[in-house]
Amino acid sequence: MSVEREGSVEAAKRASPAHVLPDSSIDLLDGTVGDTLRQTAQRFADRPALMWSGERGIETMSYRELLDETERVAAWLLDRAAPGDRIGIWSRNSVDWVLLEYGCALAGMVVASWNPAWTDHECRHALELTEPALLFADRDTRGVPLLDRAVAIAGQDRTFPLDGLRELVSESRPGALPQVQPADLFLIQFTSGTTGRAKGASLSHRAALNGGWIRARLADGDETDVWLNPIPLNHMGGAISMVLGAMTSGACYVVMHRFDVGEYLRMMRECGATRIGGVPTMILSLADHPDWTPGSFHVRSIGSGGAQVPRPLIERLMREFEAPVIVTYAQSECPFISATVATDSAQAISETVGRPAPHVEVKICGLQDGGTLAVGETGEVCVRAPVVMEGYYRMPEATAQTIDADGFLHTGDLGSLDERGYLRISGRAREVIIRGGENIYPAEVEDCLLEHPGIHAAAVVPIPDERWGQVVGAAVQLREGHSPTTQELEEHAGTRIAHFKVPRHWLFVDSFPLTPSGKIRKVEVEEMFAEG
Repeated sequence: MSVEREGSVEAAKRASPAHVLPDSSIDLLDGTVGDTLRQTAQRFADRPALMWSGERGIETMSYRELLDETERVAAWLLDRAAPGDRIGIWSRNSVDWVLLEYGCALAGMVVASWNPAWTDHECRHALELTEPALLFADRDTRGVPLLDRAVAIAGQDRTFPLDGLRELVSESRPGALPQVQPADLFLIQFTSGTTGRAKGASLSHRAALNGGWIRARLADGDETDVWLNPIPLNHMGGAISMVLGAMTSGACYVVMHRFDVGEYLRMMRECGATRIGGVPTMILSLADHPDWTPGSFHVRSIGSGGAQVPRPLIERLMREFEAPVIVTYAQSECPFISATVATDSAQAISETVGRPAPHVEVKICGLQDGGTLAVGETGEVCVRAPVVMEGYYRMPEATAQTIDADGFLHTGDLGSLDERGYLRISGRAREVIIRGGENIYPAEVEDCLLEHPGIHAAAVVPIPDERWGQVVGAAVQLREGHSPTTQELEEHAGTRIAHFKVPRHWLFVDSFPLTPSGKIRKVEVEEMFAEG
């Protein structure tokens, strides 16, 4: 090929639009979560639906038993609330959490889960936004009871102990359940906003169900699988990818209260886990544990996401398990965007988030004019798919800013598409810190810090961390006459925001580098941290 011809090919490649149209290689499910549970219970009645560590060792619930239990939960709910009502869940992972999720689906009610790490201030905002008819509380991931706090926040009349759910509903007799439609609201998934206020992504039965279904199908999951991934159920990855993903394929989901590396390895052995996963920090902890003996497990795939997975770890996992690593990319606003597949190389898995999932349309748009960029150029990742949220619950302005007139979700992520359709994520158009899979928005932390009487200005930035990927750093400019210590500032923040959002790295500055319009130059603040 001549140099001239070679140059023209490269120019054509650069001019190709960064736009991947949806494919239909996987059929979508056209039903509700409850419909699909009934169908799965009919097909796989005696197969295990749930496993967990109980008083008698590993306990199991079949799909027939799961449907019976959740129909009682639905009947109990319908005696106290109406279809369309929101049901709050404030707890660590538990079997009762899963039963309540399915009970809401059968009753036509909406799951509105709260992060168990939230402060009372954060909970009150969620309460005012969603106005749940009932609130169920148990414990946080440390085992600290939440029920008394829930009663103080929401009131005695509508607050119930989640760990007593099965006893509460034991006398309920299922009757006629309401007709639920695929377009009906199923889940309000809370996600932090750049304004500092939590937003609730509204997901229909169709969106949530197919988010889990596509996840299972891309992994070639079936009814012989046992899924183990302790990602929190108050996250989309837990309530949708794990719970609904396992159910749509007839597989068994293993419930763990929280991630504990020793317990994880024990459950892998005793439950016979075939599909394992977690954010990279979890996987790293497993691989570094003295009881890590991959040859004793029969794993078919290892799933991860929420942060970049290091290539050496990917290569080690693939070598020791002789199983693929599958990296997924999703948001609360869209439970499945892209994924790598079993045949992808370690380089592709570590450097990209795979190719768009079936039925998902992705394009890269310019930040200034919103036009579609060319292959290889970096811009905002925009997504259109049947699994995209309906909008932010009771926040029409925020919805209009996020979903455009053509139905594209503007993810706020910066990325690029290559000529093969692989998606690379390079940063955030809307600032966010990702700490071990948890999204932390600097504006929320900055608002909290500015409530301290000694702080004049604050800039929150990500600090690289080997274990968590990123942690929170805060540069603060103090008011004259004030000299709070970092401990005092951390204690102040800890009463207002979840513990994982509290800054642990601090800089005290006399002034900030500013743009001509007076905004703090965050890139230069990050450089200040890097320099010392």
